[in-house]
Amino acid sequence: MDPDLIDANLVFAKTPAGEEAMLQRTRVVQRNVRMVLILVDGNATVAELCDKTGNAPITQNALLELEHDGFIERRIEKNSVWRHAKDSPTGIVATAIRAVSEFSTFGDNAAAPVEEPVSDDQKGRSIPLPDSESRGSHPSRAPLSLTPQPSLSGGPLSGAALQPQQETTVARPAATAEAEPAKPSLVDRLKAIARPATENDEPALKPIRRGRRRWSLTWSLGLLLGGLSLCAVLFLLALFFPYANYLPEVEAGLAQSIGQPARIDRMRVSVYPRPGLLLVNVRLGEGSEGLEIAEVRLQPELQTLRADKILFREAELSDVRLSVATISNLSRMLASVASPSARAGVQQLTISNAAFSFSELAIDEMDGHCELSTDHHLESISLRSRDRALLLKLNPSERGLTVQIDAIAWRVAQGSPFLFDSLNVKGVIEGSDWVIDSFESRIFDGVVRAAMILRDGQQAAIAGELSFERINARKLGEALGIGSQFQGEAHGKLKFSANSASWPGLPAALQASGNFTMRRGRLGGIDLPEAVRRSLSTPATLGGWTRFEELSGAITVTPDAFLFSRLALNAGLMQSSGQIELTRKLQLRGRMDVQMRGQADHSSRSILISGPLKSPLTQTANH
Repeated sequence: MDPDLIDANLVFAKTPAGEEAMLQRTRVVQRNVRMVLILVDGNATVAELCDKTGNAPITQNALLELEHDGFIERRIEKNSVWRHAKDSPTGIVATAIRAVSEFSTFGDNAAAPVEEPVSDDQKGRSIPLPDSESRGSHPSRAPLSLTPQPSLSGGPLSGAALQPQQETTVARPAATAEAEPAKPSLVDRLKAIARPATENDEPALKPIRRGRRRWSLTWSLGLLLGGLSLCAVLFLLALFFPYANYLPEVEAGLAQSIGQPARIDRMRVSVYPRPGLLLVNVRLGEGSEGLEIAEVRLQPELQTLRADKILFREAELSDVRLSVATISNLSRMLASVASPSARAGVQQLTISNAAFSFSELAIDEMDGHCELSTDHHLESISLRSRDRALLLKLNPSERGLTVQIDAIAWRVAQGSPFLFDSLNVKGVIEGSDWVIDSFESRIFDGVVRAAMILRDGQQAAIAGELSFERINARKLGEALGIGSQFQGEAHGKLKFSANSASWPGLPAALQASGNFTMRRGRLGGIDLPEAVRRSLSTPATLGGWTRFEELSGAITVTPDAFLFSRLALNAGLMQSSGQIELTRKLQLRGRMDVQMRGQADHSSRSILISGPLKSPLTQTANH
């Protein structure tokens, strides 16, 4: 039979043999035929089965094969003569019945049709085939039992109209569609599950769901959504809570705890970068000792919120300027907070973006923390620069404030030429004096050691003494802005002092005196041997340089110039002495007496030096 002739609306159902074949998995071996057998459920039409498999020809051929083997059968919705004639193999009977009308006769019986009411006994009466049909090509076909149907002419088809010559009874199907196939027993299903799988086993196919999948809420998802909703409610509550109504009470509690007046501009809850209660523009104390803090972030211990004394796990002070006076006042505040009568206490105190200042000198952009004793008194403050290059430690003491600075690869300011390879400073600030007992630094390839005192009074003042070893003269000259014309390894000692109306004016007012020695260097732009050889009567720029093994002398620094006196230059066969003055405007003025060894004439020649430092002028002096 051609598969295309199968009605797309036909419905197939499994027979008991088909149910048994599906459970045994051995009677239907072909993969595609077995898949179609599994899909047949007595409800899906041929078109729907083709849609499920996606291959209509294979599906239709499989259906025909399964029907031929007796594994499935066609399901009829109604016991209708017309439907039965269409779908059953006895189509010839249906053709014979269509020819029957109220005027039809069979054989010699020409009796007219008589309308009789159809009784329940007559509903199962069978209709025999005519003689021509019974003696024809379908002798083995059984008659069909029919219910009364209207005739082709519009009248009813009664039992009298169709008089059987030989009555054969055929059982009438049930009023419902087709009997449901017998379901396998529980024992059979357990045997099928326990049977070992074979390579011919097909995967279990789940029925295709019609419609959209229904969304269900599990307990874990519900718990998650509930937690998120609670967090959102708490966040909105913290964001829009009227904190201003409680600001006076917070100010009063803070003032009572620190023992000094307190003022807060506003208060709110902050989540980023760390959650906590944020106090903005806080002023603690009065006068020059008062602490002005841009923000104070408080993180309370939740279990103490309803206690008589609220404890804060951490208090962070942001954008605060620390000095000797404010640190002493902070120490007193923490001592008051540690007392039992205080309404608030703090366990850890941190500082961010702080600046430490002594008069107009300041080191800013530092972060750190306060180290507290076991009874929560201030022991020290440790601050570190943002680049981690400098560490500042401040210890309040009876003498004042002990200051210790340790730095590695630290530059005084952005773009400053003074880069300290290492720096160690120890001193004490007593009132307006900062006494630095120890200053040691490695800079310009050498070592500088000093002891000094800085005074902050009506005038800024500095005084002390220093020693230097192995200083690279070229790097020092470049840092001071006088160029790289002087080269060598410098050693020496200086005593210095300066007084000025402001701290930035101290370098210009610096005065110093001492001695120095330079080894294995040269004087750039001054060629003394060439000047002696030429005996120039007028100043001229010769260029070149004068190499030396050692150059020593005294140095005096004034607000106007650098004076190098009692100079002694040793350069092998040449020896020279004299003095040179370098003004703040980098102008040279001096005289060098040059004597050349190995000559019969041991008299010296005087060379005058003048002009700018970049291009000095030399000439021979007239005696």
